[in-house]
Amino acid sequence: MRDAMISQRTYPRVAAALVASALALGLFAPASALPATPAAPVDAERLASLQSRVDALTAELDALDRDLGIAAEEWNAAREQLALARARADAAVIDLAQAEVALREQQRLLEERAAAIYRNGAEHPLATLLGASSLSDLIARLRFLNALGEADARTVASLSSQRDYARRTAEEAEAAAKRAEELEFELAARKIEIELRIQERQELLANAQAEVLALLAEQSAARQAEEAAFLRRLLAGSQDGTVSVQPGSPVETALAYLGVPYVWGGESPTAGFDCSGLVMYVFRQHGVQLPHYSRAQFALGERVTPADLKPGDVVFFGSPVYHVGIYVGGGWFVHAPRTGDVVRLARLADRRDYAGARRYEWSMRTAPPAGARSTAD
Repeated sequence: MRDAMISQRTYPRVAAALVASALALGLFAPASALPATPAAPVDAERLASLQSRVDALTAELDALDRDLGIAAEEWNAAREQLALARARADAAVIDLAQAEVALREQQRLLEERAAAIYRNGAEHPLATLLGASSLSDLIARLRFLNALGEADARTVASLSSQRDYARRTAEEAEAAAKRAEELEFELAARKIEIELRIQERQELLANAQAEVLALLAEQSAARQAEEAAFLRRLLAGSQDGTVSVQPGSPVETALAYLGVPYVWGGESPTAGFDCSGLVMYVFRQHGVQLPHYSRAQFALGERVTPADLKPGDVVFFGSPVYHVGIYVGGGWFVHAPRTGDVVRLARLADRRDYAGARRYEWSMRTAPPAGARSTAD
């Protein structure tokens, strides 16, 4: 109950911040601020031709966005692998040092006992044998000396094996770290290549005819108006109770970052977000530790069917998975879409590459969303 009261107190500030973010994004722009439609009428055949060109360019950009998303998430995976490989290498170095110290100590003890045997004739193996009083006593002493020698040999062999294993582990970990660094470099190079291709397509799009740009502006204005209407409905709470923001929930947390720029590998509102970085950052505030990699996030949590989707579930896209967002209800989700865009709402029905959803065991957030922009920003 106390947590709910805290969340209720913080909710008005979050809602105000969401409205400010929406205004900054132009989601509530008046009709007069929307791009003007072409002054000259366009006949049906001409319009169909222009729409076909727009669709072709948009399809190319979508394909490049998909490639870039895959590369981004594979780069995130490489970073995770690199961190694990380095941790393994560090642990192996420590294990190796400890094994060598233990081996040296055991060897020192064995050497000291050998020296004591020669200093004290009573402990010499020959003296032990010569001191036997009968055949059965001699056999018993032989077995004792043999067991003692075998125990010492097993101890040294075990320590030597441990040292050899630690050395092999260190070598394997070093090789893994090197490969991870190579993979990170390869994916960074791929990132540059794809971004250059996207820039090329965007320049082609920018240089298109005015009629093409006007059609794109119409489509963009329609999407923005739809997002604005849903955001107003979400913040106000629908009359049927199916769409609303629960104070202290992951949905409320995620909506606090509307308008934060998409940044490759980003995982904070100050540096920017990529898709899996946004999900990781949001759920960390709700007690869920996730990797910064959508495919790894997809492997965690409880599987959710489309019919059972609830606000706060995490939705994934692509095969293999390369994109992720947080379901907010009403068929919409919030995500960090692509390079050049910002954290925003999108309709689930507009995605043809839906891969599935997961539900994590999260707890209510009791403090304001971390790093969220205030209304004064």
